[in-house]
Amino acid sequence: MVTDIDLALLTIGQAPRPDLSASTRAVLPARTRVEEFGVLDGLSRVEVEKSFGAREGGPVLVTRLQDGGTVTLDPVRIEEGLQRCIERLEGEGVRNIAVLCTGEFPTLRVGDAWLLEPDRVITTAIPTLVRDATVGVLVPLVDQIPEAREKWSVLDGEVHFAAASPFDEGYEQLVAAAEGLMSVGARALVLDCMAYGEGHHAALRAAGVTVAVLVSGQVFAHALAPFVA
Repeated sequence: MVTDIDLALLTIGQAPRPDLSASTRAVLPARTRVEEFGVLDGLSRVEVEKSFGAREGGPVLVTRLQDGGTVTLDPVRIEEGLQRCIERLEGEGVRNIAVLCTGEFPTLRVGDAWLLEPDRVITTAIPTLVRDATVGVLVPLVDQIPEAREKWSVLDGEVHFAAASPFDEGYEQLVAAAEGLMSVGARALVLDCMAYGEGHHAALRAAGVTVAVLVSGQVFAHALAPFVA
């Protein structure tokens, strides 16, 4: 049973994922009891690819496994896995469940618990912060740009897109993508994946990026505090 925790952090991959949860933990009171769970916990890479792997030509999500490698996933099957995890956690008494992925999961449901989803938060909060501005959105994979275009149609101004893996530890892809977006007029950058974190923000600043940088995990983290404080 996990009834003694204040907040369950649920990743589409394998837990724990300190790179995803760091932004959330940083803004929560020190006394907050947090535990991490993953849809793919306990599965081998072969099992992951068989049960949750991306379908050819379909939309994709990407995550890092505990072995350090990355894997592309089918959003529909991951959504089903998330729902099973949510039902188990709520059945064990968890009252606050936060999904650590900015993907869209429209069918997720809970009973009496709070279900907190980054996609719903950032697509509401960020448009109010960058109203009428030209915005550059970064996603991990080129294949994710078509879905991102639809998702960020909520922005008022012109929007440009680029891909840069959050798992590129040298940050070269990220910096190059950011520079490309700024060259077409982006006055703000949205890092649309929970795997982007403070290190990515710092790397952009160190590279001379001066426009606003909105890291999804950081925006989402501040929305969680009222539920557990």
